Amino acid sequence: MERLSKPAIRSALFVAVFLALCWSQSLRAQQDGVYTVAPGDTLGAIAVRFGVTVEALVAANGIEDPNRIRVGQVLLIPGADGSVSAPETVTGIPTAVVRAQAGDDIAVLAARYGEDPALIAELNATTTTHRLFPGQPVLVPTRAAPPPRLNFGAILTIDAPDSIVQGRTGRLYVTTSRPVALFGRLSDQPLHFNILDAQGLVQFAFVPVNALQEPGVYTLEVGYTTARGVDLKRTFPVNVVAGPYGYQEIVVTQEKADVLTSDVVAAERERVVAVWSQYTPFLLWRERFRRPISADYPTTSPFGQRRTYSVADIGNFHAGQDFGAPEGALIFAPAPGIVVLAEPLAVRGNAVILDHGGGVFTGYWHMSEIKVAPGMRVETGDVLGLVGNTGLSTGSHLHWELRIDGVAVDPMQFLEEPPFEMAE
Repeated sequence: MERLSKPAIRSALFVAVFLALCWSQSLRAQQDGVYTVAPGDTLGAIAVRFGVTVEALVAANGIEDPNRIRVGQVLLIPGADGSVSAPETVTGIPTAVVRAQAGDDIAVLAARYGEDPALIAELNATTTTHRLFPGQPVLVPTRAAPPPRLNFGAILTIDAPDSIVQGRTGRLYVTTSRPVALFGRLSDQPLHFNILDAQGLVQFAFVPVNALQEPGVYTLEVGYTTARGVDLKRTFPVNVVAGPYGYQEIVVTQEKADVLTSDVVAAERERVVAVWSQYTPFLLWRERFRRPISADYPTTSPFGQRRTYSVADIGNFHAGQDFGAPEGALIFAPAPGIVVLAEPLAVRGNAVILDHGGGVFTGYWHMSEIKVAPGMRVETGDVLGLVGNTGLSTGSHLHWELRIDGVAVDPMQFLEEPPFEMAE
């Protein structure tokens, strides 16, 4: 047998140690979802080693340049679904991964999350005085963990709705480490973000769902464009659930039918769409809406009912909430806004539209009299007009409509819920 030279032996030993180190790192990553970059590593090679994509590693770790990773850098290894998880430990306690801050030791970190230092030390197989380096992954009980930090570039957390009922509005909350211009969309519907704090680090977006959207799972996309012009984004599944909507047939008198030609209907639709397609990049209100008419007047036709009309192509569902009321009853602004339309229309009768900012508009149809003019700012409770029976109407009532980014949604939800929730 040919004897190996000393250089060959050293080379073989080096390869064996390197492979053992890689195996050890791989095992550790599989166990706690992290990996420390070793000499010679590339992001592509790490992705292959753990059976994930480069894109998943980039998103999980907020890497802006995939070609620049450093030796000693700790990477979170996402699962097949893009999530980063930590298994139950020998203590049987479900855990989550958090990142240490500068100056942390186990005791300091435990105090931050209101946990027993001995428990945190046991979860991480170390001592209560063990020093941690900034960014080091540390296991804590799930109950103590804040909303998961995504390490997704400047985006720290995303709180997205799991499901939304047809015709209802979801809310999407994003926190960032610095002010960034976020973008988002649900399927093909663009979303607009509104800033909630003085620093510009907390943003939210309404997620409106059309009342006729087919039930099923849709993709919600959230992200921003880096200074290098790269789009960093993530997607989340959102389940659209069927709404509890009935059916209604509307019979219109021949007198009104004679003026509702297809050209008139199309021209009016174009007019109102142009109005509520504008965008004011800030909210003019922060409290839940007030009822636009006295509680003495009940709902006569709820939002979302599937409809057919005896004349004209008006629409196939009820895009607002109807309140039966006598002619002359007062109609009030439900929240602060700017009057952007106040004029008679063929289908909607005497109509008013308010811009509440952030892509949110409310409409008031069939008035007997309009009490405001375009350009006026109104406050909650200001009188907009009087109930009537003008336009395509079969009796005296108020039709109240709410549109978000042009999508008609149930306005009654905004009487029940504030526009957004702020952390205490």
